[in-house]
Amino acid sequence: MLLAASVVADGYFIAEPGLLYRKHPDQITAQADWTAIEEWQLRMSLIESRAVALQRLTVRTIV
Repeated sequence: MLLAASVVADGYFIAEPGLLYRKHPDQITAQADWTAIEEWQLRMSLIESRAVALQRLTVRTIV
């Protein structure tokens, strides 16, 4: 969600943490499969594709 927002709006950095991420043993992101390189690459590809699509949509809307 944050990556999607970053391609359609200006942002800025602040020194304080804005998010707190916790894991518990039953959570999907705590499982070994979640950190497998193949899974990670697929997720990153999907995130990038969404961000690019949103950016293209925004550029067309503005023009």
